[in-house]
Amino acid sequence: MTRVAVISYGPTLDYASMLPEITDRLHVFSHHALPHTEGLAYFEHVQDCESVPYAELMIRRMAQDQPFTHVVTGNEYDLERAARLREDFGIPGQSSASALSFRDKVVMKEVASRTVPTPRFARLESFVDLMDFQARCDGPVVVKPVKQGGSRDITVLRGEADLLAFSRRPWRDDLMAEEFVEGTMYHVDAVIADGYRFVASSRYLRSCLGVFSGRNTGSLQLRPEDKLARRLEEFLDRVLEAFDTADVSAYHLEVFHTPADELVLCEIASRVGGDRIPALTKATYGVDLHGTLLRRACGLPVPQPPASPPTEVHGSVSILPQGRPVRLPDRLPFPWVHQYEVNPDLAPDALPQHSASHLCFVIVRGADTEEIEQRVLQAEAWLMEQLRERPDSARPTGPVEKGNQP
Repeated sequence: MTRVAVISYGPTLDYASMLPEITDRLHVFSHHALPHTEGLAYFEHVQDCESVPYAELMIRRMAQDQPFTHVVTGNEYDLERAARLREDFGIPGQSSASALSFRDKVVMKEVASRTVPTPRFARLESFVDLMDFQARCDGPVVVKPVKQGGSRDITVLRGEADLLAFSRRPWRDDLMAEEFVEGTMYHVDAVIADGYRFVASSRYLRSCLGVFSGRNTGSLQLRPEDKLARRLEEFLDRVLEAFDTADVSAYHLEVFHTPADELVLCEIASRVGGDRIPALTKATYGVDLHGTLLRRACGLPVPQPPASPPTEVHGSVSILPQGRPVRLPDRLPFPWVHQYEVNPDLAPDALPQHSASHLCFVIVRGADTEEIEQRVLQAEAWLMEQLRERPDSARPTGPVEKGNQP
């Protein structure tokens, strides 16, 4: 009989809706207090669930009374412990070695470099390693933790002054360095399983690092028949050739497209992409990335992705926290807005903490990448103008306007 342990992160995931056949056999430990938990076999909101070992302890204790048939997670920070649990329980799925190869960015690039171009990189054991690496590179150097996500704690060293400033920070033992790659950043999002394949490509509106200098973030979908979209899908396949992959997995791949028309790996994760990526995918293709992954991982059927190109694609922009209380409009005056939502959990004076930090977001629709980019920028400019004109402390307290029309 199916019995599933779930280590959850997403704040709005509805497991009963995604897995109705086995709702009463789901044992869910969640980083967030989820809104729909009725009918679950077990649910517990665990503060800091992704970083404390409590969920793993409890799942192991539960398994002593009755074995689990599946252990699943969609959260990058839980991949390794979910793999560890599966191995100890004798359950099929992603192995610990595979999880590590997608989590540790040095191991990731060592593996991926067998089949695709990567930036030069090095694990940093000491500050001397960083000095030596910078001396070997002709341009800027990126320093980041090997297992962090969301562009957190990333530093770009562009010269001696940046190196000197970095030397005044406390040293961390989990750092790597890689050469800075000039180019446009794309992302490829996929769910691949036996008998199922969905792949979609998008361009980031701006570099994810721009969030720390006050630049809003977003994504612009490519049409699947676009030549570059086909190249990116082929690049994903070449990357995965180098890895030990599970029978069922989601992937979020980030790729540099250089001025010389070369594709270079940035990173790949074996999980669903974050921020607005699932919403964009659902809007264009009708594919629920989280639901598809979880259902296939639990051996449940899913509909095949659409075989024909979509009639329209979508793009998004997330407006950064402003560091001061602001009032946001209730809606946007554009007929092509697909969704507009205010972040109900953000403190009025919050500052950006990672690449998914947002005060609000808007999703737009259009015929192709060029049209949605123009509309995204128009929506962004309008929202920013409203923020400058109305800087008081009143603002909506929850999500507003889905399927927004003026």
